[in-house]
Amino acid sequence: MKTLLKTATGLLLLLPVFSWAEAISSELRSGQHTLIQSGKVQSHAVNQSYQSDVWFQRIDISLTRDDNANGYFHRLYVEFDADTDYAYQQVFAELSLTPDFGSERIYYTSSVFELFSDRSSDWLGIETDLQQQYPANLYLLTIRLFDAHTGYLLAEASGYDISALDALTLEDFQRDQIFSSSVEVSAGSIGLLLIMALGLLQWRRLESA
Repeated sequence: MKTLLKTATGLLLLLPVFSWAEAISSELRSGQHTLIQSGKVQSHAVNQSYQSDVWFQRIDISLTRDDNANGYFHRLYVEFDADTDYAYQQVFAELSLTPDFGSERIYYTSSVFELFSDRSSDWLGIETDLQQQYPANLYLLTIRLFDAHTGYLLAEASGYDISALDALTLEDFQRDQIFSSSVEVSAGSIGLLLIMALGLLQWRRLESA
């Protein structure tokens, strides 16, 4: 029995360590199909926290995937179109969520993309699945645009300025799971580990015989 426990412990040490990301995001750009089909919220960001020669023309958001039907979603889609006083400008975006009575957490920084004056076809969409460390809460969304070359802040919009970006009912995927599914996965992992341990123990016995 002691040998079996030692073998199982050794296998635990050999198993790869999986680290969950806090959020998994993907980008969508002009020319691709927008993911906003239902539950669309559109906001014209007229009063912004900050703007210089770049500003937000529109911001659309959508909340989806409430697997346990508790009113909190784990998938957030943000799409925005920004304009600039220049004919061409390279920028990148930073998105963050702030819970009630909590600190701001940056959950995504985009790749560099281009703005072309007041063209409406240079929009950027970001779909995010919150994975962990986001308990069910009301979150305030903040979007910032930075100059790609200097890193200077160019524009900022948040739930402080736009009601549609405030009080977003979100939680992470781990908390959004149905309880029975979590139990089945856990039990299956333990059973696999014991089978591996017994197999290794039998192999050692045959080798020493």
